[in-house]
Amino acid sequence: MRFILIDKITELEPGSHAVGVKNPAMAEDYFADHFPGFPVVPGVLLVEAMAQLAGRLITYTVRAETGEVVLPVLLGVSNAKFRRFVRPGDTVVVRVELTAMTDGAGRCKGTAQVDGQTMTTAEVTLGYQSGGDNVIPESARQDLERWAENVNRALLREHWPRLQALGKGKGTGAE
Repeated sequence: MRFILIDKITELEPGSHAVGVKNPAMAEDYFADHFPGFPVVPGVLLVEAMAQLAGRLITYTVRAETGEVVLPVLLGVSNAKFRRFVRPGDTVVVRVELTAMTDGAGRCKGTAQVDGQTMTTAEVTLGYQSGGDNVIPESARQDLERWAENVNRALLREHWPRLQALGKGKGTGAE
């Protein structure tokens, strides 16, 4: 199973919002068991899609403000509501809006819609480490940063040059 739950990011404005798209296909592993004869996308995966998109938004918000490269991780989910089923073949538009940023964490409000109808909403909080007190070993961090850059490049094809340039020249290692 592939755990990148956004197929493409269509908008990303650091400090504001991001929009992404997921097109669940019947070939997705989870449809075999969720549920036979009535396949639906598990709600938790819709919330994870919001968290992944929020992570990209927070990454580029921090990069724009400080030039620093961070790797956000999910800390919490609140107010999750599941209104309708998402089925194979649907085009899910995921939108997250940055509602709060502190040094080390960001909070986003997310929605997942199909054909303009809200399917799922949730608030997600993601944390990240900055400065020299990283608990991720340096060798693993370098691998994770390379992986994240490759994922970002694939998801943000149209926006990549602008977002890649954020933070350059600030002397924080993002060059």
